[in-house]
Amino acid sequence: MQYRQAYLESLQNFAAKDPSFMAEAAGGSYKTEERKIEFLYLGRLCLVIHPEGGITVDGWPAPSHEEQIIILQYLAGASSLPLRNQWLSFLQLPGGPHHFAPFQKEAIFPLARKFGPQPEMFRQAAGFLGGVPTTLGHVGMIIPVFPLVPLGIILWTGDEEFAPSANILFDSSVQTHLSTSALYMMGIAVAQRLLHYPEHPDRNWYSTAVSG
Repeated sequence: MQYRQAYLESLQNFAAKDPSFMAEAAGGSYKTEERKIEFLYLGRLCLVIHPEGGITVDGWPAPSHEEQIIILQYLAGASSLPLRNQWLSFLQLPGGPHHFAPFQKEAIFPLARKFGPQPEMFRQAAGFLGGVPTTLGHVGMIIPVFPLVPLGIILWTGDEEFAPSANILFDSSVQTHLSTSALYMMGIAVAQRLLHYPEHPDRNWYSTAVSG
């Protein structure tokens, strides 16, 4: 019910706004005759119909309910401000400390456990989502979730003394595009897609992982 209400509110906000303005502010484009906003989501073409809110991602099944919320909130809330190239951890986001423990449990710790010993697989999984290498950490990839919202995911592979670790970073401009609660869902959604590479990287795993 909580996610259902969040979806309905997100859809209402999306439907009430001018689609051309939203597309421009989000780094996408609007096809007037088709009533579709086009932009890239995780390196793939994403189409959202206005005002109904129907969402398709090229080559993938329909996004999960949680991902639909994130996409609609991004379109309705994107500010058009460019990247600042200054990274923040989840702890540094407004209200982040209150939700950091579950964020670690659902996203950060699983990434460290799976990919710490397998950095090359991490590079491949992130590349499948449009990721490009960065010099952050021992192994770092920047994943373009939205045109104006990248995620920096970094790994430390560990050694005999220290276990592998990971972190998820956000550009400091992200607070002008999405709320901390949306970023919480987004980080987990992207982590789940990475974690299920290469078995089923195009399948929706978010709801199963969180509810199961």
